[in-house]
Formats: sequence, structure tokens, C-alpha cells
Amino acid sequence: MNNRKEINERNKVFFKDYLKMSKEEFLDKMRQAGKPKKGFGEGRWSNENPTAGRCGSVVNALRLSGKVPDGYVACGQNDKDGSHFYFINSNTGEVIDPTCYQMNDEYEYGKYHKKFYPQVGKNVLDIMEVLNLKIDETKFIKKKDSRGTLIVSKMK
Repeated sequence: MNNRKEINERNKVFFKDYLKMSKEEFLDKMRQAGKPKKGFGEGRWSNENPTAGRCGSVVNALRLSGKVPDGYVACGQNDKDGSHFYFINSNTGEVIDPTCYQMNDEYEYGKYHKKFYPQVGKNVLDIMEVLNLKIDETKFIKKKDSRGTLIVSKMK
């Protein structure tokens, strides 16, 4: 159900329906965003592998902008390489993974969490900018902390 071929087909529909672009256009946007900050994707990010180290920032940007398909939740899971983020339909187990292209092998999706930090970091802001996304203020409250860091919380 969640092999690379099936996920790639779901991704194509997601890119078209939610981002109004093709997979190739999405990958071009990831190239435009450039190498992630703070060592994410270290030694793996390149123009040929533009989603390396971008899973958390991409999924969080899409989550904050309300670009999560019906029935799916934004999630992450810890793995041998650190962590990975994607969307999962908790009823069917189907995955949409916009950054699966960073991995050479099949990924074992499963033991996920739905925790995201309230701080909106530079990597997330970079993705929001290149994808022309805005925080959905009908779902999230925005504020800045004493250091000027953008903080979001879900509306009650």
C-alpha cells in the first residue's frame, strides 16, 4: 500500500490538487529553497536530491497553511537516521510523502507521532515563501516571542 510507486502516484495528485503544480515543479521549488539550515540533509542535499533534509519543514509548512488532504494528518516518526515527516490517513494507513524522493530505498512507515514544535523556524519559512503559502489563521494563532521568533498554536 505504501511502496514508492503508490506514494509517487498519490504525491502527483497531491501536488496538482493542493499546490497547483507538477512533481517536477515542486522539485524545482525545493531547489529554489536551497540547502536546509542547521545541518538538515547534511551531505545529502543537492540539486539532484533537493528534498533531502526538508521533510519536517515541508510537512510543517503544508500543515500550517491548511494544505493537508481530508482524512490525513501531518506526522513524523523517529528512525535510524533521525526522523522523517509525511502525511498519513490514520484510517486506511495510506501515506502521502512529498519528500520521499530524498531516500534511495523503500521507507517503513508506521510508528508515527503528531507532535510539532510551536516555533516556526527559518527552514519552514523558506518553504512557505517558495511555495507561496501563508499560515491559515482560521486554524492557527500567530504571535512572536520575546526574541522575535514566530510561534503558532492551534485555535481552540
